[in-house]
Amino acid sequence: MSQERVVVREPTGPRFASARKELRTVVSGGARRRLLKSRDGIPHPRPRPSGVDVAHEARIARRRFYPVTFVYTAYALAVFALGLRESAATALSWAAAGVCSWPLIEYLFHRHILHGGFADAEGLVRRALHVWLDSLHAEHHERPWDGRHVNGGPATVPVAAILVLTGLLAPLPTWPMFVAAVLQCYVVEEWIHYAVHFHRFRIRYFHFIRRHHLFHHGARGRDVAFGLTSGLWDVPFKTAAPHAVRIDRRSRPSAIPALGAETS
Repeated sequence: MSQERVVVREPTGPRFASARKELRTVVSGGARRRLLKSRDGIPHPRPRPSGVDVAHEARIARRRFYPVTFVYTAYALAVFALGLRESAATALSWAAAGVCSWPLIEYLFHRHILHGGFADAEGLVRRALHVWLDSLHAEHHERPWDGRHVNGGPATVPVAAILVLTGLLAPLPTWPMFVAAVLQCYVVEEWIHYAVHFHRFRIRYFHFIRRHHLFHHGARGRDVAFGLTSGLWDVPFKTAAPHAVRIDRRSRPSAIPALGAETS
C-alpha cells in the first residue's frame, strides 16, 4: 500500500522556530503517520509550540466553518418559513423535537463515532467505515490548538445532504423541520466548541462548558464529558466529569488554562 504524501508549508521567521521544529518532528521524508483510533486510541494532547499563532489558528477555524454556517442556516430558515406557512403547530412541534433531540444526538455521535475505533476488515461497509471514520477526531485531541481540526467543516456535508434528501419523502412541516432544527443546532454547537478552544467569555454557562470540555481534552478526560453544549446526557450514561469540574464556581473564567499548554 502506498503512503499518503503530505505537503507541509513551514512558517517562516524567527518567532516560528519552535513551530518549524514541531513540524519536522511529525513529518519524515514528506510522509506522515496517519492517526487511527482503532490502532492508536485517542491520543493525549501535545504541548502547543511557542511559535504557534493562536489568533491565526482561530481564523483558520472560523474560515473553515463560515460556508457550512451560511448553507445550513439558509436551509433551516427557508424550511422554517415554508413549514410555518403550511402548518404552524405541526412545524413548531417537529422543530422543537429536533432541538430537544440535539443534546442526545451530540452526545452519541461524539462518544461512539468521534471516539469510536473502526478497524479495517473485510466487507465493503466495514472498509468504508474504517476509511471514513477511523482517523476522525484523533488529530483534534492530539492538537486541540490546530484550527484545521476544531470543527467538522465541509466533511459534514454528505451527512447533511442525506438528511435533507430524506426530508423530500415527508410533508414539509414534519421531518424536514426536524432536520432543519438539527442542522441549526449543529451550527450553534460548533461555534460554541470553537469559542471554548479560542475564547474566554465571562458568562456562567461558558465558564461551565469550558471547564467541562477542557477536562475532556486532558489525560483523565478522554472517556468522559462527551457533551459539547451541556453535560446533560453524561449523567445517565455515567460519563460525567468529576463533581469539582462541573460545580466549582470559585475560579474565574480567566483563570482556566488554555487548551494545550504553551512551551518555550
